[in-house]
Amino acid sequence: MRSIFLFIGFFTVLFLDFSFASVSPFSLLGSDVYFVPKLLFMMLLLVSIYFGRSYSIFFSIVFGVILDLYTGSIYGIHLFGFVAFVLFMHSAFRVFYRDMIGLFFVVIVNTFLFDFYIYGIYKVIGYVDLPLFDYIALRAVPSLLLNALLYIPLLIFVLVLRKIRKNVFTKHA
Repeated sequence: MRSIFLFIGFFTVLFLDFSFASVSPFSLLGSDVYFVPKLLFMMLLLVSIYFGRSYSIFFSIVFGVILDLYTGSIYGIHLFGFVAFVLFMHSAFRVFYRDMIGLFFVVIVNTFLFDFYIYGIYKVIGYVDLPLFDYIALRAVPSLLLNALLYIPLLIFVLVLRKIRKNVFTKHA
């Protein structure tokens, strides 16, 4: 039962990511400012901490493939990034599940590093020609602020999902 709700939750978060990306960029003082939510990635990191490695790796692979197929730019970039960052998060930071402030900073920093990883791959292959300073000022910092705001509702959502029983047919004594 928990897996079904997790899948629905991941699919909803993926839809929210795509929906918000359709209204970005915003024009601000003559410059295009990009607010890019990474709700799917942050949820993968939180699932890695609160549900375990098997759930997070499975959903990283499934939604990495879906995201790579949807974007269609470079196949495997999100899949590899999701799996690598989730494994890193699970192995290095599972002590943060009780420290909410520490977990917040770790998830936000990993989200920034994941976005920078995507930018770096795109920059190396020539898919994007945005200079580093413009990337940081017009995309990374606004996206970091947006993701910090969206983290709290996402954490509450993951904690509610954690309370769902694994099997709906278990008997209570």
